[in-house]
Amino acid sequence: MDWDAMGAIASIVGILVAVGAGFIQMRIKPQREEIGKPTVLPSDNDHAAHISAPPAASIQPPLGRLPGRLHGRAEVLGQLSRAIRSQPERIQVIAGLGGIGKTTLALKLAEEARNRCMSVWWVNGADRVTLMTSMLGIAQHELNVPEPAIREAMSGRRNAADLFWNAIEQTATDGDRLLIIDNADDPQTVLTMTGDHVADGTGWMRASRKCSVVVTSRDRAPTTWGRLCELHLLGPLSPDAAADLLLDLVPGDSDRGAALAVGHRLNGLPLALHLAGTHISAEISQHRTFNAYLEALQTDFASTVCDQPISLAQQQANERHMITRTWELSLITLTEQGTEHAQAVARTLAEFTGGQVIPMEMLRAEIPAEGRRASKTRAIDVTALEGLDRMGLIDWSVPSEPRGIRMHDLVATTIRQHAPAIRRSSRSHWSTALHMLTAAAKTLDIRLPSHWPIWRLMVAHFEALLSTSATQPKRDQRQLLELAPSLVAMLRLSNAWHEAERLGAVAIAAADKLKRNEAILAGVQHNLATILECRGLYADSERLLRDVLHKRENLHGIDARETSHTRGNLAIVLTLQGRHAEALSIMKRDFRERTRLLGQEDPDTLRAGLNLADILFRSGDLDAAEQLTRDTLMIYERTLGGTYPDTLITRHGWARILHARGDFAAAADAYRDVQRSMEEVIGVSHRATLENLHYWGVLLSDQGQRAAAVSLLEQVLDSRRQVLGPDHPDTKETVEALLAAKNNPSPGEVTD
Repeated sequence: MDWDAMGAIASIVGILVAVGAGFIQMRIKPQREEIGKPTVLPSDNDHAAHISAPPAASIQPPLGRLPGRLHGRAEVLGQLSRAIRSQPERIQVIAGLGGIGKTTLALKLAEEARNRCMSVWWVNGADRVTLMTSMLGIAQHELNVPEPAIREAMSGRRNAADLFWNAIEQTATDGDRLLIIDNADDPQTVLTMTGDHVADGTGWMRASRKCSVVVTSRDRAPTTWGRLCELHLLGPLSPDAAADLLLDLVPGDSDRGAALAVGHRLNGLPLALHLAGTHISAEISQHRTFNAYLEALQTDFASTVCDQPISLAQQQANERHMITRTWELSLITLTEQGTEHAQAVARTLAEFTGGQVIPMEMLRAEIPAEGRRASKTRAIDVTALEGLDRMGLIDWSVPSEPRGIRMHDLVATTIRQHAPAIRRSSRSHWSTALHMLTAAAKTLDIRLPSHWPIWRLMVAHFEALLSTSATQPKRDQRQLLELAPSLVAMLRLSNAWHEAERLGAVAIAAADKLKRNEAILAGVQHNLATILECRGLYADSERLLRDVLHKRENLHGIDARETSHTRGNLAIVLTLQGRHAEALSIMKRDFRERTRLLGQEDPDTLRAGLNLADILFRSGDLDAAEQLTRDTLMIYERTLGGTYPDTLITRHGWARILHARGDFAAAADAYRDVQRSMEEVIGVSHRATLENLHYWGVLLSDQGQRAAAVSLLEQVLDSRRQVLGPDHPDTKETVEALLAAKNNPSPGEVTD
């Protein structure tokens, strides 16, 4: 006989023994006492007589697990209770992330149903054998299905689910029974019979007016459950509900503010909150208050949430109640379903900042395939991503955010902490995450405001990888830090100067620990020098730029792009200090060399032309400034469009030339048009937007429109004080312009 066949027969016989031996005590009709029934023993010639049967699972809901109060679930509990009473034919599915409180909510429903004198059956849906044993046990001992029919179902000669539900229809009255199938995390495997699908309603889960059905599952995909089911997605607790739960668990600490802070840090996840509260209230705990626990979270989040044994009973708890294992079970389920890359993808995503969106630009990244030269593969398997979403391990971003996914901070931390060691010959999850970050950076433009929200997310993920980079190969650490100059530059361009300076300091500290770090340091220092210029600290900026220029000439050569960037910024700082001749000498040479080496339409050449035109204007050479501005603007509008940031700055330069020429009407139109575009593209508070608005106000003053000029310049002054500070040169410039406007008489006004 085939060994597989023998194994199948043994399994069937073993299940039959469990059914016969274990369901005598499982009736839970609350309004009458349990009446024992004789155990169905195997006959002498039954091969299973010599097999030790496992104890049968109880079908009584474990109401002892219910907390004293259920927090934050009143709305969904009401929806479920009403559905069970008024729409028993609709299957209710409670779905969500592991540890989110699905079982607790189902237990509350079971308690309410018992209080209404309903019969409640509680079945474990974690695996097919346990479920089938429990359901056929209910059929035999609760619904009086004859033993021969049970045997036929066990042997496969009769559809077991049909047997159960036919018995329901024949014996139950409308609305007096509730079946709860808990932990059905792999519904397609556990809840179906051969060849059908969960959504068909032909397996163990069926719609019936005579028995309400509630299922809890980590699978939250609507396509899994179909139209017969009503899906209730559970999310984290609200801040107030999380604090209430913690205060219930820790009666010795009434500090609600601290409880709110702990709840926020634990993302409102009920399992984490319950473990934290139990830990804090334990006599042997090192953290007996919310503040002490919060401090431990801030010091070492991973160790605090992952390693908090309280008692032997807790250490021996079911894996679903252990924070270090609950989400691993979801990954195991996905693997068993055939989603082979789910675990690797989850561990890669866990390397990034938990709770922050991982944008599509990173998820679409292609990375070099291991062992194959010049071959690339998707870093993130789409099927694996769908599986993680189905299990609630990730969430898609909301419409107001860049398109992408996020993993809960707590989920990411625990998955990352307990990831198995990677073979030396294999790419680490950290390395894959690094490739995703660098590949995405190549598709984005630091100057394009529409890309700034994505760049900002990448800053957070960059810092997450940097914080765990110490154990990675030096070449990977260096590759990560090579992103720092672009990230700092983006923050500078988006007016986030303080954040840029902080990130620059972090990157420099990390680069100092590496060899061959000169190019990285020079790149970061270049951008820090330009931030000093933006803040009006021209002398400090000049000193740092000269130092960086010397480094870049030695590293890259005098004609390299990097060297030219620093040289151009040095010329700008010089002209802002009134040293126009020196600035012109540098910028004319730089523009000439860029045109020769890169061509007239290269972005670096155009930027050099834009800078040279500004220096020419400030030095009083209007003719040369006008010609160069016109040529540059024409190319920008043709190649990058009229609303690209560099195009907008050039349009502002053109408006100022018209203004200086005395063509007030044309200048006013130009200021107005570019102001509208700047506000839409780079924002109303951007330094460039405020500069254009300032000169528009000056133009109004020059036209004699004193009231309009004063109103506009007061608006600019208020904004510049908030954005730049009262001592910034731009702010002082507006103060002077406002004073002049107030003293400038309107046309026809008589003055002394």
